[in-house]
Amino acid sequence: MNYIDSVKVDGFWGERTLEFDFHDDVNFIIGINGSGKTTAINIVVSALTANFHELDRLEFSKITIRLKSKSSRKKPSITISKATEKDRPFSSIVYEIKESASEKPLVMSLDDYEEQMMIRRYPRHILERELYRRQGYSVSSSLKKLSNVSWLSVHRSNVSHEDRDSDEPVSSVDRKLKELSNRLVRYFSSLGKEASEQFVNFQKEVFLSMLYRKSNKPFFSTAKKIDIENEKKALKGIFEQFKVEPKEFTGKLDSHFDALGKAQEKLHSPDEKFALNTTDISVLIGTERIDYIVDEWNESIKKRENIFRPRDTFLNIINSMMQRKTFTINDRNELQVTTQSGKDLPIHRLSSGEKQLLIVLGEALLQEKQPWVYIADEPELSLHIRWQESLVENLRAINPNSQIIFATHSPDVVSIFDEKVFDMEKMF
Repeated sequence: MNYIDSVKVDGFWGERTLEFDFHDDVNFIIGINGSGKTTAINIVVSALTANFHELDRLEFSKITIRLKSKSSRKKPSITISKATEKDRPFSSIVYEIKESASEKPLVMSLDDYEEQMMIRRYPRHILERELYRRQGYSVSSSLKKLSNVSWLSVHRSNVSHEDRDSDEPVSSVDRKLKELSNRLVRYFSSLGKEASEQFVNFQKEVFLSMLYRKSNKPFFSTAKKIDIENEKKALKGIFEQFKVEPKEFTGKLDSHFDALGKAQEKLHSPDEKFALNTTDISVLIGTERIDYIVDEWNESIKKRENIFRPRDTFLNIINSMMQRKTFTINDRNELQVTTQSGKDLPIHRLSSGEKQLLIVLGEALLQEKQPWVYIADEPELSLHIRWQESLVENLRAINPNSQIIFATHSPDVVSIFDEKVFDMEKMF
């Protein structure tokens, strides 16, 4: 997937030209109220997400977005031209999408529709379906092949009766939080499923280890040098993971390793009177197999840790930022909040700042460490200054492969990234 290399907007506010050469990692668009930073952000987002309603509303004549990738030499581009026509109630909007600089552009126009006015009033999914039916592709699907975009704009307006189960109005923050919570449940469930598959693979290896395995190791070399205490500890962990009660395995475990210790003594002794008997050989052969199983188990544990590392990083970060509350994942893969006094706190009871922080960090987690363009308008709203100062660094820790583009008033959000700033008052 691609990042944004540059953006050029002709006809910004009618007659101005606005240009950005974005950094691959972090970008801040700053400026006083009325300087155009939110308008600039909206233009970029609307262009990348094919939001025709916003493109109709926003003032520009041409948008040129050049993309780049760390894994490809191709230079995709997106060009949107807009022109007002006297005999039409809407401006003409034409997309030209190129997957590389040398390729012929894919041209798509809203004017291809005969019932232009009616279709623009339809919900987005109907518009997309109609476009796909007529042309076999859609603007959105073409854009999604070029870049992943997360757009976060949490406003403070209320939408009455948004929740069907309640007669109370639901704020856009609560609506976004509910949506995010549902997405997180699906994400955590997918991690759990992937980790469970690791256990299944390990169990397969246990049974396969009973069969012939080619080995170039000298006879009993593993059993001869094995660390009994470490091996015993590892086996105990395996039994516990598979819910085997200690009373069922402790005695047998002790007996096995006592016998192994005696067999090791005989292996190291030059005295022929300490020759191995049948029991010794059985224990040594079994230990060779056990050691292989333990190695496979340790490898499985590492893979599980890697699977859950994004989740654990997210939880560590949010718990380090929150005070007097602890975030965990319950058995239903839901985020659970526990107060300092040990009481469960529903997520919708969090403060506005805590909700905002959870949304901003959660959105980064759901990017799954993939190349992503993460755009937000004033993400600092309701956030404590201490949270603002560490926000971008924490987002980068959750997804180091994201390109962050924030419109902000806050110098605390910018923090140590002051060389990544675009000041709207100096852009013209």
